[in-house]
Formats: sequence, C-alpha cells, structure tokens
Amino acid sequence: MSIALRLTLWYAVSTFAVVLVATAALYWSLVKAMYNEDVSDLADNLDYARLLIRSSPESQSALAFRLQSRSAPRSAIYLRLLDSDANPLTESPGMKEELAPPTKEELATLGSIQSNPHRSFSRSGEPLLSLLARVDGEKSPGPPRYLQIAMERGHDEQFLVRYRAHVWFVLGLALVVCAFVGHLIARTGMRPIENIGRAAARIRATTLHERIETRGLPAELSELASAFNDMLDRLDQSFRHISQFSDDVAHELRTPINNLRGEIEVGLSKSRSAEEYRAVLESCQEECGRLSHLVRTLLFLARSDTAGDGLQRQKINVGEELRKIETYYEAAAAEAGIDLEVAAPGSVHADLDRTLFQQAVGNLVANAMTYTPAGGHVRLAAKTCQSGITVSVSDTGCGIAPEHLPRVFERFYRADPARGNSAQNVGLGLAVVKSIAQRHGGHVEIDSKVGRGTEVRLILPVSA
Repeated sequence: MSIALRLTLWYAVSTFAVVLVATAALYWSLVKAMYNEDVSDLADNLDYARLLIRSSPESQSALAFRLQSRSAPRSAIYLRLLDSDANPLTESPGMKEELAPPTKEELATLGSIQSNPHRSFSRSGEPLLSLLARVDGEKSPGPPRYLQIAMERGHDEQFLVRYRAHVWFVLGLALVVCAFVGHLIARTGMRPIENIGRAAARIRATTLHERIETRGLPAELSELASAFNDMLDRLDQSFRHISQFSDDVAHELRTPINNLRGEIEVGLSKSRSAEEYRAVLESCQEECGRLSHLVRTLLFLARSDTAGDGLQRQKINVGEELRKIETYYEAAAAEAGIDLEVAAPGSVHADLDRTLFQQAVGNLVANAMTYTPAGGHVRLAAKTCQSGITVSVSDTGCGIAPEHLPRVFERFYRADPARGNSAQNVGLGLAVVKSIAQRHGGHVEIDSKVGRGTEVRLILPVSA
C-alpha cells in the first residue's frame, strides 16, 4: 500500500470519525431538547389543568377543549380526570380508545407527588408522553381526584426520521468529500517527495554536479534534501579524487615503465659488453624497485581505506620506539651531514600498532632528511597532551610554501615536483602518515615556514 493511499485513508477515516461524533452529539442534543421541551409543555398543561379544576366553575367537560386550544397545533393533548378508585370522571374525546387509565394501586402510591414522565404507545401505535398528578392537596376536604395528561409525539418522531435521513445523506457526502480532500492533501504532500525522487533519478556519474532544489520544501523534506545534497557533494568529491588518483597512478607507473622499456630497448639494440649489460640490468632493477615501492604503498592505502581498524595494538614506550627509529636512520643522517636527535621522556606510553607507528614516523624522518641540507637538524619528540600523545618530527630544511600546506597530505602531491624522480619520492609518504594516524583515531598537523623548516605532528589517543 502506497504512502499516499495510507495518508488518504488516515485522513478520510479520522475526519469522518470527527464528523460522525459531532453529528451524533448534535442528534442526541436535538432529541434531548425536544424531549425536555415536550415534558415542560406537558407539565405546564398539567399545572394549568389543576388550576382550572380548582378555581373555575366551568364544567369539567370543557376543560379538555381549553387545554387543546392552548397546546401547540403539532401535538394532541389528552386529559383524563379520575376519582380515588381510578374511575374516569371526564376525559378527552378519543382518549379511552388510545390510552388506558391507571390502576387504583398506581394512584395510591402517587400521594401528592407528580409522577415521572412516562413513555408509551397508543393502541393505534402513536408514541405518547404522559404525566399523572393529584389535583388537590393531601389536606383538602373530600375524596382525592387525579389528573392524567398525555401528549402525542408522532410529529416529533416524524421530524426525527426526516432528520436522520438527512443526517445519513450528509454523512455519506462527508465521507466522499473527506476521501477526496484526503487524496488531494496526500498527493500535494507527496509531490515534493516525487520531485526529489525524479531529481535523484536524473543523477548519474557524469551529472554529480546537479543538486535537489530545497527552496519551497517543507522543513522535514528540506532537511532530507539537504542531507541528500551533502551526500552528493561527498560523492562528487570522491569521484574527483578517484579520477585524479587514477590519473596520478597512470602517470607514476608510466615513468618507470617507460624507463624500463627504454633501457631494455637500448640493451637489445646491439651487442654490448658484460659491464654494459650489467649497467642496464642495474638501471632496470632500480626502476623495478621504484615500481615495487609504489605498488606496496598503493596497496597499503587501499587496504587502509576499506579495512576498518584491524590494528595489532600493544602498549609501547613511545620514547624507546623513537630511539629505535633514530638508530635505523643514524647512518643515513651521518652520511647526509644531518644531526638527528630524539627528545622524549620514558614516561610516554600508548596503545599503538608498533609496525604502523614505526612506518609513519619513519616516513616523516625520511621526508625531513630529503628536504634538509647538510648541517641541518632533524628532531624527534614526544609528549603527552590533552587528547593523548603528540609525536613530532621537525627539521631545519627548506620549508613548504603556504599555498602547498593544505594539499601536502594528498596522494601523489609533491610541493617540489623537481624532486619527484627519486625511487622513494612518489608523493605518497605523507598520505601514508595521515592514513595511519586516522586508523589509530588520531590526526596529523603541519607547520612550515619557507627557509626555516617544517614540523609535522602526530596526535594519537593513548588507548583505543
């Protein structure tokens, strides 16, 4: 069942229920008001008849005529005067055939109190409303006399029958109108959703720039459309990154492959000595090493994007790990004339993946040594901070221009393309560092000034 049909049914049923309850309440109020009016009219006639009997010297046979002329033309009034033995003294014409007199026992229990209204049907089937009361007080001389007064309510019943017929017609029409209006409201309410659906259906990989119009939408759907547009922004950005990444991979692979092909073609172009062939093979080996490093790095980044946590965490002494990294790069630093030092207390501990932590810091150290001239300094430091630990690698190298800083952690991005011919420098080192930090639940920060050096900080949580 569609949402529009459900909304139509809910609106039609709920609105019709309200109309039905309101109509029933009005009908009940009308019936009650008509009944109370008849009771009041009957009581007034009863009081008038008692007053006439007590004070008027007229004959009792004229009493019924005077009451009939006083009553409303829509209702016939019957009057019966009885003695203490329930024998009629006088009564309205035709009353004997329509309404039986009360019994002596009923009169005996009446006393001086007026009876409650009594509903009954005449012998001809007309609905009647009757009252019974004592004419004289209990202390009056002479035998007691009683009045029985009745009113035909056939006109009221006919009116209610016609009223009910009109009510059923109105209710049937109300049900149709409620269903129709509910359908219009449902279709109107669903139209923005249909527009969103049509707009979403038009979006393809080549049309990710299109967005859903949010102006004029209800607040709830506006939030939905905004969230959908935000998702499209992320998808568009991801597609752009994937496209750029594919172009960069093709570019990075093309250079070593062309070098390999060129070296092989040169080696096969003519006969050469063993030393010349050895030089060709060494050059090919260098290019193969560059390809292997590139593939391993790309594979690591691809797995990092899809592997969730997957870390082998253990509690490590960060200062000791930094000293191990210092020892590993000490020879290369000495050969390059770079002073490599560590400043980290032994009290800094964290739950980290040892291998990935060493790889991230090693990448930062290698990158710092690449851009630091002879006589410069590379410093490794660690300390605790509010969000965990901070591991920094700073150098006194050439620095990075401010316009490059926002993009240095992008894959294949190099602030100095002229240095991109190294087998290790493919523009993925800082991207690997960022990926490792994010897998640990941390992040990377960088500060740099041209001519003064660069500092990269790893901010990592102490525990998972």
